[in-house]
Amino acid sequence: CLQGIHCKGKPSSDIFNSFCHDAPASLSPMVLKSMKISTVMKCVQRSPCSLHLNIKGTLSLDENIRGLEICSFSLDTQQSQCTNVRFARKKSKMLNGKKVQVQFNCIEVNVAQHIYVTMKTVPNYCEVKLSQEYYVEAGKFDYNVDRARKMISVNVSNFLRDQDYYIRLCHKWFTCEDAGAFAVIKGKESLKSVSLKYSQLLPCLCIEGWLAVPDARRIQLCPFENGKYYTKVLWDNIVYNPVTQTLAWEPACPVLVMVNLCRLMKSNDHCEDIQNTSKNSPEKVKYSRVDTHPRLCMK
Repeated sequence: CLQGIHCKGKPSSDIFNSFCHDAPASLSPMVLKSMKISTVMKCVQRSPCSLHLNIKGTLSLDENIRGLEICSFSLDTQQSQCTNVRFARKKSKMLNGKKVQVQFNCIEVNVAQHIYVTMKTVPNYCEVKLSQEYYVEAGKFDYNVDRARKMISVNVSNFLRDQDYYIRLCHKWFTCEDAGAFAVIKGKESLKSVSLKYSQLLPCLCIEGWLAVPDARRIQLCPFENGKYYTKVLWDNIVYNPVTQTLAWEPACPVLVMVNLCRLMKSNDHCEDIQNTSKNSPEKVKYSRVDTHPRLCMK
């Protein structure tokens, strides 16, 4: 516990706290403010590392509450684990109404586990509970872009040492399509970084990583999706076919735009829209039987 509250934590098997009862009229249902879930890696020398849930909760102290109980239920194995934290009663009464942060990180989990987490008061008051589903992921990315060499350096942390980890660049459409660069970080290697070469910094360029285990969930980081400096390259792929008299634009990334044909005016260099040529599409736009006027443009 933070804010100077003395806490005592222990594994919980109290079946009676599974049943709730009505809260006192003075107790607000909003006494539990928030719950945030992440994972932490615990490593002991000469032993394999293990993943644990890191759960942080915020509670407004109340004289009717003696502690918190947190439970995790695996939707894959149907197993549950519970632990509770008890507050020192004298100190908590003195700070009645003050917010206190409680952190749990003693529940061990496996990669790709689907977890249902609940946080409730001790005693267990009905409707005073927080719950959240969480999918256990492994791997966190830090990256650096070298524009001169067209390289993205990726550092991976928070994954099990005895497992390999895959990293690649991809273009995100409905799925993430391979962009060519691919690397493997060996679990036994001390260096956990790789360099991946890219061709263009497109808005849909993503870094994707996943642990080398069956059914591992893939983590994606798309750092350029909101970058205004990279949208100009989306207009590079405009092609006119003189044989079929078609003008087509196929964006390198999915982007919802309004496209239409226009004629560039000599007087003021303004491109005047041609009626009934507007098209709204996130993918390929194609015009058939287009005339070859030298001032015909697409915008």
